[in-house]
Order: sequence, then C-alpha cells, then structure tokens
Amino acid sequence: MIFRTCENLTLPKAEESFFSDLLVVGGGCSGLAAISAAADLGIENSLLLEKEESLGGRLGKSTEGISGLFAKTVQPKELLSHFSLFLENYEVPHRVGVEVEEIYLLSGEEALSIAHSQDEASAYHYLLKAKTKEGTCFFIGKALVLAVGAFTPEENAAVSVLIEEEKKTGSPRLFLTGQSLAPSQSIAEAVQSGGAVGRMVGEMLLKEKHKQGF
Repeated sequence: MIFRTCENLTLPKAEESFFSDLLVVGGGCSGLAAISAAADLGIENSLLLEKEESLGGRLGKSTEGISGLFAKTVQPKELLSHFSLFLENYEVPHRVGVEVEEIYLLSGEEALSIAHSQDEASAYHYLLKAKTKEGTCFFIGKALVLAVGAFTPEENAAVSVLIEEEKKTGSPRLFLTGQSLAPSQSIAEAVQSGGAVGRMVGEMLLKEKHKQGF
C-alpha cells in the first residue's frame, strides 16, 4: 500500500468512482467494530473494503476465547457472526477481494474536480486506488479509517507524512485503529479500538450534516 499526497495524481472520472461519507479499509475485528459503531450512530453512506475473500481477519482464524467485551467469554466465530448480523440488519455495504494499492489525500481543488457531479464536493478528502478481479477501481470518501494490520516501516513513515499533511487542512480525516495503530493489540483491544474510532468519526460526520442542515 502506497500513501501519497495529490501531487501528480491523475484524477479518474467521477462516474468511474464510488463515493462514501466513510471508508473503512480492513474487514478484521477492528474494521468491523469501527463501521458497526458508525452505523449504530446513524451513518448510512459508508463502505467496508477487505482484500481477502471473506470478512473477519483474526476472528475467522483464532480459537481462543475473547474476554473483556461482554459479560461472558465469547468465541471469535461467535463475535464474527455478531458483526455479520449487525452489518446485515443495518444494511452496511461491504466489498471483499478489494486490495487498496494507493491512498491519496485530496486538496480542495482536486476534490472539486473529481467530485464535480456530487453534492458537497469539497468535503471529499481521500481517494483510494484499488485492484479487484474486475480491474482497477476508485473509492472516494470524506473520512478514512485504516484497520489493515501492522504497517511495514516504510508504510508507517508514509502514513506519518500523510497525517502531517492532513493536519495542515485543519480538519483531520484519517484515523488508524486496531493493529494499524498498535501492532500488539489483542482481539478484544482491537475491537474496543475500532469501536471508539467508529464513534468518533460518526459523531464528526453527524455534526457536519447538522451544520449543513441535513
């Protein structure tokens, strides 16, 4: 995964892109918790992207009981079923088999250009270039949550640069959770981290909609 600012970015056509208020990259325990928490607050236009062919990450592989989340210890597959049912009930869209290759931070001018046919075009901050079985596609969002597991040293350095660039905009829109934030996090800690980030991002997006009179 490559992280970039918008310099030398060739913009895709708006009709060739998918637009969302919230993009969550990583369908493991922290990503599932993040998008579930945002949906529970009322964020409807969100999208979860996972590079594997199924959601769950460690929840689909671990057999160790998880404590600290509920009154009793639960099995990873039970928690995965809980999240799957939540996404189904809230009709939260997700796509598997989507490998995000490049992430761009958009400036105001680029956001307006790429989203010229969308409402509130200037609010879009991130463009993701991804690879699927069908080919290359683009995802554009107002806020981005990364829950992709531990970064390589190169990725971590690039993310730090991107975060510093984002701070200059005065409105941070990039959030890390789970092992993207702290590689040593357990499943329970990753779920708690994802839930906290999802609520924070959801509240931010709801406040913006309220200000705009929606």
